[in-house]
Amino acid sequence: MNQLKEFPCPNCNSELNYDADKSKLSCLHCNSQFPINIEKTVLKEIDINSFKTLMFQEEKDSYQLDYNCSKCGKINTVSSTLSFFECENCGNNVINSSAYQEKKVTPQGIIPFTISKKKAISVFNDWIGKGFWNDSDLKKMSLIDNLKGIYLPFWTFDCSTFNQWSGQSGTHYYENEYYTDDKGEQQSNRIQKTSWSFKQGEFTHLTNDVLITDNDEIPQNIIDEIYPFHLDELLPMDECFLLGWNAKTYQSKMEECYSLYKDKVKEVVTSMSIDYLKDDTYSNLQVSTTFSNETYKYIILPIWYCSYLFKGKSYFFIINGQTAKVHGNKPLSTSKIALAIVLVVLCIAILLFLNG
Repeated sequence: MNQLKEFPCPNCNSELNYDADKSKLSCLHCNSQFPINIEKTVLKEIDINSFKTLMFQEEKDSYQLDYNCSKCGKINTVSSTLSFFECENCGNNVINSSAYQEKKVTPQGIIPFTISKKKAISVFNDWIGKGFWNDSDLKKMSLIDNLKGIYLPFWTFDCSTFNQWSGQSGTHYYENEYYTDDKGEQQSNRIQKTSWSFKQGEFTHLTNDVLITDNDEIPQNIIDEIYPFHLDELLPMDECFLLGWNAKTYQSKMEECYSLYKDKVKEVVTSMSIDYLKDDTYSNLQVSTTFSNETYKYIILPIWYCSYLFKGKSYFFIINGQTAKVHGNKPLSTSKIALAIVLVVLCIAILLFLNG
């Protein structure tokens, strides 16, 4: 059943948006501000067995829903997976509560945006200005229309692991090797050699809040670059934080996300095992990991994302909507690179000339 909600300003009946700078609902028309009364609380960790069960249950199919705007009468047709949208005609804000409620899992918590669009643009300009090789022409290009603030879905996993490791530990030592040169004189070289010994051991490791995104727009390896999020600032989920922002439900890749989380834990465990095993070097490492006490949460986190074309090539940048950490690829200045090549060639030519 569709649950479409409008959030008009109590003072002027215009639209309310969540203001990242003020952490309040703000009216763009009369500038009224309204606090979101919500208490910070510790979110409950859910046993992983329920996650494993849900992994293999089918989601409800998405569908198109019609919204008849109460302000202008325009009939809007949108996807049922959109948690927030605006009337195409008048911009009236609408929350689609069923987007989250019709999924197998509903979000427990949210970190609201603290980085506004203005601040995000400022962060980008500072970032793009760093580095001599960057193309300065990009500063003249307006990207404000391409920049999107999105609440993306994340799974966060906790676990305990029992890990057994074994392998060959190598310790370097040196010996002098003697030989006779062409003049008949005895010379020596210091040769590095390695002494190998078998080692094994075991350890336990607790892992907290492995963040895995479940979206079809921004891949995990890119989002990894803007970690961390300060999850101690998570708030209980409240739809008011979505007003004025793009928001998406998870994409039903639960099995894939679960596997990725375990791979990330194993990467950490393997690195720790290497530290236990090696002296100077190591080989034939074997690690056996047993998972226990696994739990999860489903949360919503804020991200700024922008993809754009510049001089015929595609680029992107992404900003953590809580901390302002930025990552992306930058266009390089071909003129600066060409000038550098010319200068290098010129220097080489001068050196060759001076050396005859």
